[in-house]
Amino acid sequence: MPMELPLATKRIVDFQRPPVAETALGVVFAPLSGWSVLHFGLLWERFRGLYPETEIKTAGGVGELRFNLAEGIDFNAAPIKALFVERGGNQLVQIQRNAFIRNWRQTEQTVQYEHYENIRPLFQRDWQTFCAFLEGEKLGQIEVVQCEVTYINQLVRGNEWKTFDDVSRIFRLWSRADTESLRASQMVSFMTVFELPDNAGTLQVVLQPGIRKRDNKEIIQFSLTATGKPAGSGLKDILDWLDLGHIAVVSSFRDLTTPEMHSHWGIK
Repeated sequence: MPMELPLATKRIVDFQRPPVAETALGVVFAPLSGWSVLHFGLLWERFRGLYPETEIKTAGGVGELRFNLAEGIDFNAAPIKALFVERGGNQLVQIQRNAFIRNWRQTEQTVQYEHYENIRPLFQRDWQTFCAFLEGEKLGQIEVVQCEVTYINQLVRGNEWKTFDDVSRIFRLWSRADTESLRASQMVSFMTVFELPDNAGTLQVVLQPGIRKRDNKEIIQFSLTATGKPAGSGLKDILDWLDLGHIAVVSSFRDLTTPEMHSHWGIK
């Protein structure tokens, strides 16, 4: 049975038109020594009722291809991840031999943002399915290295901004340098890392320009990622840390952006 949602999941700030394009709740763990590429297919049998579509992609941090003339390529250690995707593409699970990530992402068909209190029970359900599979296949206990909460926001040219000089109207921590020696900004990007209270982890904030794939619109992508190690590897430890990471990300989004943008996004 799903755990009762704690007070920490209550909305810290709520917008009618938030610029969130994707969210991710992730768990990174010590690589599963018995995992092979065949387990991706076996695991999909557990998930395919909810996620009938699949994608196979390369992934960092899992391992390196090892090759020699005698042995060939060790695909079990290859940096591969499987995506199990809901029909429509909004909800998905990503699996690596050392990571589990539960995503919501915006699509052309469904742009309505899915709030954390709705995603959290889905993460719990899918994580428990994954753990039950590992137990059934005798792949060992998970040793959690860290948890992650990521929110990716896309600010569209012509909507939140017209020129890169408008960044100072969007973010509190950016001040435009207005001098005779500097003209209009041609591009803006930055990254900063903050320490979370009580040594709970870190919050990485990244701002970078880009092109949105689904409609080729020019955007400024504003990503916030909280990472840290939970108290243990149990479900409650993981959920407690994800709640903490969610609070850090959402509070920082509010605190780093301006009241003008809050009004633009329809703060409630």
